Amino acid sequence: MTEKIFISYNHNDDVLVDTIARRLELEFGRNNIFYDAWSIQPGDSIIGKMDEGLSSFSTFFFFVSNNSLNSKMVTLEWQTALNIATNNGLKFVAVRIENCSIPLIISDKLYIDLYGKGLDSAVAEMKCIVKSENTYVPLEEVENLKVSYKQIDCNKVRITVRANLYAEINPTLAFACSNRFEDFSTCFNISDGVTVSNKGSMITDTDLTLNMRTVQLQRPLRPGFPFVFEVTLTGVNQLNDVAVYILKNAETGEFNQLPVEH
Repeated sequence: MTEKIFISYNHNDDVLVDTIARRLELEFGRNNIFYDAWSIQPGDSIIGKMDEGLSSFSTFFFFVSNNSLNSKMVTLEWQTALNIATNNGLKFVAVRIENCSIPLIISDKLYIDLYGKGLDSAVAEMKCIVKSENTYVPLEEVENLKVSYKQIDCNKVRITVRANLYAEINPTLAFACSNRFEDFSTCFNISDGVTVSNKGSMITDTDLTLNMRTVQLQRPLRPGFPFVFEVTLTGVNQLNDVAVYILKNAETGEFNQLPVEH
């Protein structure tokens, strides 16, 4: 079955709607989209063409703005289409393009929030709806652990690792920098119950070699109960390329760098 799209809007919004229509045209073809700017030509019956479009759509996009909500013609279009969609199982989708309220009669339906999410996201959702694909877009991976650094004095830096959302059970952390081991020492709170490993090294994605020391906590790292340790400089003025990592894969030895908490 060929998908047929009907675009309902007010002409005061035509600059934005025309951009969207042309993007949909690239995907579905002009002949499958009722968009009055190209679907109704001089000499055509406006009512006849509108009736033709409303009788054959499979997806109806109602562009919601203050302009369209105050338009009697657009109101007639979307209310007619809503009745058709309700009785025939076709797709009726509101697209909010302005900071305005969705009409109460369709407020129970999910709508596309172009005004809130942006043009590219909205058009991608519209294409998925026409093709009956799921519109779910994965969110970014959650960043539970974050690290902060505080200069205590000219020779000492305090490093705090916090869990923000949930507990990390007995995590293995790695402190790393490009300084030589003899240029610094680390001090941990014994009450944390830590196991300090031997010294090692790590090569980063930028081919920078860091000296590192891993620490395994013998307790969960929970929100509100951070892990704090100090690094003392010996013979140098500063730490270089300092970072804290968490062990993600014990079998492969893969570490992920923790983001800095600002």
